[in-house]
Amino acid sequence: MFVTLFRKMFNSLHVISAAIFLFATALTAINAITRYCFHYVIFGSEELCTYSVLIMSFLMFPIMEAEDKHLSVDIFSTNVKNQTFKEIVFVIRGFITMGLFAILIYYGYKVTATAAKYASASPTLQMPKDIVFGITTASFVFAILGWICIIFFNKRRAL
Repeated sequence: MFVTLFRKMFNSLHVISAAIFLFATALTAINAITRYCFHYVIFGSEELCTYSVLIMSFLMFPIMEAEDKHLSVDIFSTNVKNQTFKEIVFVIRGFITMGLFAILIYYGYKVTATAAKYASASPTLQMPKDIVFGITTASFVFAILGWICIIFFNKRRAL
């Protein structure tokens, strides 16, 4: 049940991230065409694309953690042959990562609350920054939940 719920959540994050990526790509292409062919710039398109790529990256972050596909130095798979030792190191890495994510959640919440308190907005489009900060903070929560699913329910790479 728990793993199925996370699998559905991660699939949803895949779809949302893909949609955001397509939107940002289309907006950039349209802006380039209108800028060089018609000498017209779409107002705020660069800022919207920047925030779209930022949100997409952070939405994909929990999936990359759960599937162990993020950028890392993989010395254990080439040098260590003992599978039990690799699993122990993987679990230790998970606990260290969850601890670091907990710190990021704490400070992410503080930044999000401060941005909401002062109604901080982006320079061009005046988009509320607390929404972007909240999404990035939520991605760390999803990553911790993914690690919990992997470690405690023994579902490595099942998500």
